[in-house]
Amino acid sequence: MESHSDLQRIGQTIGAKLREARLARKLTQSQLARPDFSVSYVSAIERGQINPSLRALEIFAQRLGLSSADLLSKQTGQTLQGFSEKDVANENKQDTELQLLEAQLLILQGDSRQAAALLRSLSSDTLKSQQEIRQCYLLGIALYHIGLVQESESVLTEALKKTIHHKDFFANHICNVLGLVHVSMHNYTQGFEYQQRNLDQLEKDEQPHDAFFNAQVYTNIGLHYRDMDKIDDAIEMLQHALAQTKEFLSPEQLTLMYWNMSRYFAEVQQYFLATLYGHKTLQLLVQEYSDSMRSEIYHNFGRALLHQDLQTALVYLEKLLQDTSLEKDTLVYASITATIAEVLYRQGKLKKAYEYAQNACKLASAYGDRIVAASIFITCGSIAHAQKDYQIGDAQFMAGLSMLERLNDHVELADKSAMYAQLLDERGLSKEALKFYKQAYKSILEHE
Repeated sequence: MESHSDLQRIGQTIGAKLREARLARKLTQSQLARPDFSVSYVSAIERGQINPSLRALEIFAQRLGLSSADLLSKQTGQTLQGFSEKDVANENKQDTELQLLEAQLLILQGDSRQAAALLRSLSSDTLKSQQEIRQCYLLGIALYHIGLVQESESVLTEALKKTIHHKDFFANHICNVLGLVHVSMHNYTQGFEYQQRNLDQLEKDEQPHDAFFNAQVYTNIGLHYRDMDKIDDAIEMLQHALAQTKEFLSPEQLTLMYWNMSRYFAEVQQYFLATLYGHKTLQLLVQEYSDSMRSEIYHNFGRALLHQDLQTALVYLEKLLQDTSLEKDTLVYASITATIAEVLYRQGKLKKAYEYAQNACKLASAYGDRIVAASIFITCGSIAHAQKDYQIGDAQFMAGLSMLERLNDHVELADKSAMYAQLLDERGLSKEALKFYKQAYKSILEHE
């Protein structure tokens, strides 16, 4: 058996020969790779990082006007032959997964014609049973989007038959699309049967569900009832749809939902779906980190502006608030709004400052424990106290201080607890103030 170092030397030899032949014919890595392979795949072979399959070598050799033997020594060819079948099978599987993913992306991007062409090019001989179901499901969606509803119905019906034996996750999704297809063909009764079947299955299953898919099912049934002039039933279904999505408004809730689904699918050995929802979880966490860092930068930037001329800072912050790109980044938008509120507060414009502060709190309330959110609540609490709106001010201070405590930010907790204690003292609430002076002192000790 060849050792790892032997295989590595073989890869380096093949890579060097491939690169030499490519350069001699003045081809780029991209020209050699496409359409069957990626540029990174060719690059990795040429660097000796991976060994190509015999199938790949034959394709490369043909493009270079050579035979595969020209790229292999006799010994190398014999060695590769020993593991080429497994390597080719694995490569085919990975290629198929990438093509299915590419087709799904094309559909989401609105290019269903190209998606359909790509899906039809996949050979059924190389598809595993789960891959075949996904191929038919995606092809059915693509055909529906380009108006080939009869063909879409046929493909999706075939896909649904395959799921019966595999208890496939895609059964509900296929039924959902079949319902839409039949409605577009004016087969309203059959379309409703597919949607109702979907609803019955969703309510019966105990497994974790994607709330957004559930909402889509309820919405489709609601629209069906609306078209039948059953308005009360339509409203009920659409209310169910709204209830499904209302539970998952925050990134933290979405992350937990997808993570629970990933763990469930791993337990029942549906590894593709476990990986899919695992990647969704990862993406949300990465996005959360990115958003958090971005909002903290704007927060610190705003705090720095408070040390400059207040009117200059106000003009600059109000201009920032007009940046339409920031409207989608709610926590950043809330942070800028709260900083404007504090500038106005320091300028003595309490009424206007309070309006900005309340808006900032409303925007920040959807985000869990964040340093930026805590700071916004405390700023709002300070301005509410200045307005003598003590009930709201106390609630906002408590929300901010509790958040800082959960975040273990002892420095900020000490500073803001002392600030709140002083405000309570000024209101004649000495007993309550003492509690927060103690909390400030305790936080200083914990920091040290």
